[in-house]
Amino acid sequence: MKTIRTWIYAILKYKENIVVILKKRWPFTGLYDLPGGKIEHWENHIFSLRRELEEEIWLFEKDFEIKRLLTVEEDFVKHIWKWEEKDEHIIAIIYEVNIISENLNLNFIENGWDSAGLKLISINNLNFPKTNILQKALDKIHSI
Repeated sequence: MKTIRTWIYAILKYKENIVVILKKRWPFTGLYDLPGGKIEHWENHIFSLRRELEEEIWLFEKDFEIKRLLTVEEDFVKHIWKWEEKDEHIIAIIYEVNIISENLNLNFIENGWDSAGLKLISINNLNFPKTNILQKALDKIHSI
């Protein structure tokens, strides 16, 4: 099934690092990705960003500040989900977000989803396995 999906992501800065999520579900197994997810039909993108940061990182609105819209990117992904072949065109809205709290829990793992854990990676480290969307976001950060 061919679909277009709109996703919201955060380049989530913590000091000189970014928070990334190790994926455990195909087609991104073993790759690092940005925190974020699908914008639900009834959500605006800022509400969705706040919800995703709460669900995936356990950060609440008081713990972070949204700095700016960084970029809008796209990716094309083919995979199997629930025994159905998917051919997805992903539109990724990526915000730059700063963590302003000291309450970052890197041991948090989102219950029941595709996260295998959180990791802090230097914003200057480009040598790790990552999704295309994370690569594009890092390229944008380094071009500014």
